[in-house]
Amino acid sequence: MKYLIKRPFVRLSKHLNLWHEALHHRGLLDMARQRMLVASGLMSLAFLLICVRLVDVMVFRDKKTFDEAPITHENTLPRADIVDRNGEILATHLVTASLYANPKVIINAKEAAQKLAKVLPNVTVETLFQRLTSNKGFVWLSRHVPPKLQDQINHLGIPGVYLQKDHKRVYPYGALASHVLGMCGVDSNGLSGTEKFFDVKLRKNKEPLKISLDIRVQHIVHDELTNAMAEFNAIGGHAMVMDAKTGEMLAMVSLPGIDPNMPNQDTANNKAASKDTYNRNTLGVYEPGSTFKILNIAIALEAGSATTNSRYDARHAVQIGRFKVNDFKGKGRELSLTEAFVYSSNIAAIKIAQEFGTKTQKSYMKKFGILTPTTIEVPEIGQPLIPANWTDVTAMTVSYGYGVSVTPLQLLSTVNNIVGNGIPCQPTFVYKNASDRQAVIAANQQKERIVSEKTSKTIRNLMRLVVGEGTAKKADIEGYSVFGKTGTAYQAKGKSYKDKSRWTTFIGGFPLDEPQYVLLITLDDPKPTKTTHGYATAGWNAAPTAGKIIARMGPILGVQPDYEEVINPLASNMAQWVNTSHKLTN
Repeated sequence: MKYLIKRPFVRLSKHLNLWHEALHHRGLLDMARQRMLVASGLMSLAFLLICVRLVDVMVFRDKKTFDEAPITHENTLPRADIVDRNGEILATHLVTASLYANPKVIINAKEAAQKLAKVLPNVTVETLFQRLTSNKGFVWLSRHVPPKLQDQINHLGIPGVYLQKDHKRVYPYGALASHVLGMCGVDSNGLSGTEKFFDVKLRKNKEPLKISLDIRVQHIVHDELTNAMAEFNAIGGHAMVMDAKTGEMLAMVSLPGIDPNMPNQDTANNKAASKDTYNRNTLGVYEPGSTFKILNIAIALEAGSATTNSRYDARHAVQIGRFKVNDFKGKGRELSLTEAFVYSSNIAAIKIAQEFGTKTQKSYMKKFGILTPTTIEVPEIGQPLIPANWTDVTAMTVSYGYGVSVTPLQLLSTVNNIVGNGIPCQPTFVYKNASDRQAVIAANQQKERIVSEKTSKTIRNLMRLVVGEGTAKKADIEGYSVFGKTGTAYQAKGKSYKDKSRWTTFIGGFPLDEPQYVLLITLDDPKPTKTTHGYATAGWNAAPTAGKIIARMGPILGVQPDYEEVINPLASNMAQWVNTSHKLTN
């Protein structure tokens, strides 16, 4: 009976325990559910905050801070191409990408710097970290990134680091015309040469800028000048070829040169740091040596103080202060003006200058343009070095090319004006088409002549004799009536001159009757060789270099050969003077 009464209570107790346990487990499930809901809510809130942050970074704040970037519409547009007179591309652009960052949105600058340093060449972690922790909204990390590197950077996926379309200036001919073209900075701003002179025009215009250079002639001059430097072990050289009628520069070479595609760039100052960017033709100033005798004879003829038959005693050296001026391999006799020029007599040059006088000399030097800079469309223009007081001693030294220093461009321009019938002609890199050419020639003819047509023709004839009978024989090319003058000048060292360091120059043109082109070639400190029989003067190195250039460029430029020797009335007189003894008695 007791057993029967007790059994229902046991079953009830078990059910109560099971119910209690169920309630307990249900409470645990509810608690877990609540916790999951709280965790999900927190995670959703966190995700929402991250999304808001990303939108702020990538849309609103990035746009705001990006306004601080030094990028303008002008900067991102490519510069116009530069082409030569025949349309050959000399300077153009390539589409590239550049890497920049917004430091204000960089999450972990240290980590970002470490990752970027592994792929960016020549940039340290320290440098990158410094840039990425800047308080600016824009910093460049690397300009003109190669395509392969762009992929590596994109795979890093660093927020706040971006690649932007950019343009890089490139020069298809490398160093061939580097001193004329100059170069650009990383922002495509012109730093030197025509790139700088025409910077605004190249930025704003779409059409290519056509300049006067002929890349074919430029190559010939560069090639022959390079060969001459190697043959005569010269440390440098410069050369130019100019249209005698319009002043258009067809070639301008300065060596050593530099490849503007790979310059030694001072990025801090955005300037080219290499000394080889120095343009010897327009910026360098040098004593011209015997090439100045062209000017000396022109003054004498124009002033009426001498004729080609005037005679000068060249037996004895001329004393100037503590120095004695003598002739190199002098004739030791009386010389006519013609002979004095052909044999490049320093003694006779001084006596010719003494006849027309110091005042007349300075007046003509001013008229010739020697006292002021000769300009062309590059910013690198040298100032002539002129004595403060133009004394009688100055007149004596200037007569044979010492005492003043001028740029090669200045010398070439002056000689061209003298041999070009005395008509002034401004050197230029601006290309002239057929109509422009005629307009320039017509305008030049209206200017005041610097010498008469008669004097100009006489000077050309004398220069032709120098090539045919004098110091420039190695510039005489079959088929062309080349005229010219050599000059060998010792290089100054402080207040004295180096005995064995020289500038050797040939300056001249062709054809004789109606000059179409004039040229100048100079070697810096050429050395004697076995083939020059121990000589290092201009007749042995600069003159043959000029001859090789003329022989190659004449046919390309369509200059008709004048195979028939030009009849020169001075030549017969010259032969007579050479064959007749004119020794003076003491």
